[in-house]
Amino acid sequence: MSPKANPRTDPLYVQIADSLRARVGELDSGSRIPSEPKLAKDWGVSRFTVSKAVEQLVDEGLIVRKQGSGTFVAEAPLRRAPGYLLSFTEAVQAAGHKASHRLLSFGPTEWRPGLPYPEASRLILVDRLRFVDGHAVARHRSILSADLMDRIGLTEAAMRTADFSLYGFLERNGLQVSHAEERLVACLASDDDRARLKLAAAAVVVAVTRHSFAADGTTLDAVEAIYDARRYSYEARLVRQHQSKLIQSEENSSENDNDIRRGHLGPRLGPWGGARDGG
Repeated sequence: MSPKANPRTDPLYVQIADSLRARVGELDSGSRIPSEPKLAKDWGVSRFTVSKAVEQLVDEGLIVRKQGSGTFVAEAPLRRAPGYLLSFTEAVQAAGHKASHRLLSFGPTEWRPGLPYPEASRLILVDRLRFVDGHAVARHRSILSADLMDRIGLTEAAMRTADFSLYGFLERNGLQVSHAEERLVACLASDDDRARLKLAAAAVVVAVTRHSFAADGTTLDAVEAIYDARRYSYEARLVRQHQSKLIQSEENSSENDNDIRRGHLGPRLGPWGGARDGG
């Protein structure tokens, strides 16, 4: 059926968006879609109507606009293997993109309930803006043990390096990240986070709290991260068990063992590719 023959009564921009969505689903990541003037001509509508339809798919993260180049199918979010713990840098690099960051602040911070450190610990707050291919997509506020940082020589100067990776630095100094506890919630972006990530008013973000540990239980990092919700999703494989078996397994296994048995897959990051800055 040609666009002009469509008998639907939905607004034209909705019909165009639905048609484009179906077309995008059949194309590979990075494929170019027709220009807005071409779509306007094909549908016999104004450029404004087409732009409104295209904007809807950009908001959904299905396509990306590249200034001076055109509009393209967005890359699929990165899929994480079951139970595999990746740092931000590792996840981005695994997807074939470049991760970088900018240090926003570095200095002492006070202990508070909920942190995986003893109350008397000396703590350092490291606030970083995270980038993928030069686009700000996340903000990480890490709280680290000052004693641990002194022991391995982790300094503010080291963390100002654009390609710095915390997990990478820890591992190069004999501290392997063994496991982590993670919690995700959706919330409205704060004014400051919205400005840093260039999000629209009332934009929703994914707030991630992760506590990372060495095999001996030593806390290596406690991070509170904010992600552009269009570029972060979470998957898990769920297995249904009979209630009595589930109760028995929970009594005989650790919490971490249960997490592995339930098949958590972890976060997916993306799409990247130069999406517009607005939310």
